[in-house]
Amino acid sequence: MNKINRQLPTPAPITYGDCLKSYTYDQDKLCTPEETIAKLKRKLAEVKLDILNDIRRVDTGRLDIPVYFSVCGREAFEVIRNKKQLGKGCTPEQSQASACMELIERFSFFDFNQKPANFLRATYGELKDQGLPLLPLRYLLQSVHDEKTSEETLARLINDIPIRWTWATHLNRGEMVLIPYSWFYAINEFNGPSAGNSFEEAILQGLCEVVERHVSAVVTRRRLKAPSIDPESITDPVAKELLHKFTRHGIRVFLNDFTLDTGIPTVSAMAMDPSTFPATSEIVYTAGTTPEPNKALIRALTEVAQMSGDFHSQSNYEASGLPKPLSLEEMDYITHPGRTVKISDLPDLSDNNMKVEIDRCLAALSRLDMEVFVVNTMHQDLQIPAIYTIIPGADFRERSNSRNVGLFAAKLAHEQISPASAQIEQLMQMARIMPEAYFIEFFLGKKKAAMGLFQEANEHFQRSLSLNPEEEDFPYIYAYMGESLKDMGDYQQAIEVLRRGIEHDEERQDIHNMLGFCHYKLADYQSAVSHFARAIELEPGSAIDFANLGINLRKLGRHEEAAHNLKIAITMDPYLELARTHLDEMLEEKKQNTVGASIG
Repeated sequence: MNKINRQLPTPAPITYGDCLKSYTYDQDKLCTPEETIAKLKRKLAEVKLDILNDIRRVDTGRLDIPVYFSVCGREAFEVIRNKKQLGKGCTPEQSQASACMELIERFSFFDFNQKPANFLRATYGELKDQGLPLLPLRYLLQSVHDEKTSEETLARLINDIPIRWTWATHLNRGEMVLIPYSWFYAINEFNGPSAGNSFEEAILQGLCEVVERHVSAVVTRRRLKAPSIDPESITDPVAKELLHKFTRHGIRVFLNDFTLDTGIPTVSAMAMDPSTFPATSEIVYTAGTTPEPNKALIRALTEVAQMSGDFHSQSNYEASGLPKPLSLEEMDYITHPGRTVKISDLPDLSDNNMKVEIDRCLAALSRLDMEVFVVNTMHQDLQIPAIYTIIPGADFRERSNSRNVGLFAAKLAHEQISPASAQIEQLMQMARIMPEAYFIEFFLGKKKAAMGLFQEANEHFQRSLSLNPEEEDFPYIYAYMGESLKDMGDYQQAIEVLRRGIEHDEERQDIHNMLGFCHYKLADYQSAVSHFARAIELEPGSAIDFANLGINLRKLGRHEEAAHNLKIAITMDPYLELARTHLDEMLEEKKQNTVGASIG
């Protein structure tokens, strides 16, 4: 016990108190955007960290809604591995401040995540008898909505898996608890980090973001007919003007009440421009959650502006909390829900004191038996409040829909245990506890394939398929099984398996990529072209798919198209030698043909 305490001392809990707002124009903040930026720049100058390189405006001006991004400095890029962070707001100052705080939020979180000193690596079995305040296992069951597995079974499943633990504040009780960080990071990932001018500001933002992701996932998965919000009921001048900036260009905006049973107002906004879609714009679908309904609406609309590229610049945004619709027809449950409400019908938890708002949000969630935990991720040099919010029971769209805690335990075993022999032994032990669990067979197959034991891997994949997988997991199983067959050189059989995966999920870029490769190996270049082209549609940033498309077009004698795609691949990835080699060969062939024609 003493050794454990020395390795990870118990910090003081995060506390929150009275915190009055001084800026409430389009967002509710402790201080003005100008003050936020000035304080940040002073702090960066003091600590001499190369975090913020620049702040740039990137909108075209069409909507007159400013969008800025913060450019990472060298040290921030090394931690985040992303060059820029977008901001949103109704004014240039707020958008700039938002972009800066987004950078601090990400930098603080990823820096915390990468430092071993912030964690205790141990198994549940090693810690449970130490007398430490471990998070009760019921919260892990709640985190994946498992109402069937007992705490005793879960304890047996995770007893020997070494994972990272860290301290968190149980916000409802103001107590410190040691949480299995690896568990929550595996299921929540980047949902929940936030930063602010005060811990109160950061807590509200993080809590609301998790609630926003939760209700968005519930509405999307169940295709719930969330009530429309009557735009005529919007009287807040900032919200009203913001909406007009879209509609004056003929952009259709659908506003819906996503609050559900949370008691915390969430507004979704889906927008499309009939004059530019789909040639130069996309359907943009976002949501916003804040204690006050109009601010939730403003948050959703400014995020639409952030993602849309002003609906005429061929931008391609990355979907997160909500999916990216390909047509309005597929969104009928949002466009025609059959019920309309006023913005004033949504709950209002707002107060000029952020402490009151936090208390009201906690009370609202507690009625759903949902409690809030926050990890202090504040950077030791910056000293700008930053946290990671965890709410067991919250849903996320990107997470598996499985309600079996064993799946997530098996995933942890697959990711956390080494060497491979120990991992396989652990998974086999879990299989004895859950003998009919398809996901354990899947992870065994995945590990055997990584070891080059393809025949054994396929036997596990076949058994996994025979154990009634969740519908959403079929394409994953078929994808790994197909990849294993591909690596064995059995391209025809791989194609048959991968096609079954496509039948379950046609939008899997990785499966289209593998199908393209297999068809290429069988000299079916036309089929390869169709699959690589589809892979690019699904992931326009994939340089290797552009290269593969170019190579197969070359095989078909479509040289101009081939060269075009190979050049795109090289532009996207200058070190992609495969594309460069083929392009150089084509240029040399063209040169030789030209010389030959001249001699003739």
